[in-house]
Amino acid sequence: MDMDWVFAAALSMTPPVLLRAMQPGAGIFNFLALYAAVIAMIVVAMMGTGLFFEIMNRRHPERKVQKDRVNARKWRELVYAPGSVAMLSLCAAGGIFAQWQGWALTPLPLSWWSVPLTLLVSVLLYDAWFYWVHRLLHTRVMFRFHALHHTSVSPTVWTNHHETLVESFLNQFYFFLIVFILPIPWQVLVVQKIYDQISGMLGHAGYEHFASPLGRTPWPLASTVFHDQHHGYFRFNYAHTFSFWDRIMGTLHPKYDATVEIFETRQERAR
Repeated sequence: MDMDWVFAAALSMTPPVLLRAMQPGAGIFNFLALYAAVIAMIVVAMMGTGLFFEIMNRRHPERKVQKDRVNARKWRELVYAPGSVAMLSLCAAGGIFAQWQGWALTPLPLSWWSVPLTLLVSVLLYDAWFYWVHRLLHTRVMFRFHALHHTSVSPTVWTNHHETLVESFLNQFYFFLIVFILPIPWQVLVVQKIYDQISGMLGHAGYEHFASPLGRTPWPLASTVFHDQHHGYFRFNYAHTFSFWDRIMGTLHPKYDATVEIFETRQERAR
């Protein structure tokens, strides 16, 4: 069973300038059209996710992770969002365009098994990439490119894009590079990029809305508490989606699992 019908339906709604970008020999204007489309996709995901968490946070103030700290500059963090979005969109658009032009690995055909398999493998690879790039950014030489992000000690959903262009490039270059390493269909890469956008903002939300056993040992998923502790303590919890890299490398905050369980218990009692 293939999924070509999904692709065909999407193509029928695609502007001609983007269709030409899919053909070998496409030019700079076709790439710019793709770049603009990726930017639009990210902005829609960013604003939708941001507004969702703004509403959730106001409805549930008791779920704030760092109750004794307030980020009074959260709206000023949005000043850096255009640069961050431009850089991450450039990396993603570059990877997609490289595949369309035949410069990268030939992607697997869309099917019931290739889509979840390549998505899972790529999410796992990106988590490793993010962990080690994040550790690099915390070295003495590189921290000057990451220090801006850490001025938000109590993060908000908008802190996700409060970063320098260098940091954004290092974190997001994966989405250009992966098409040369893994035969991932570009459609799957788009799904992963949207997931990365939403999960990144979830991690910075500042409020634990979805505490569950899946976010603590023995399960590998990371909750909002996970990244919030990184901002609060600086030297723990470097990964993105999963906690196992921090568990293996000894960088997990010692009270992470217990804190998630506390929020989990509170939410169960409130139901």
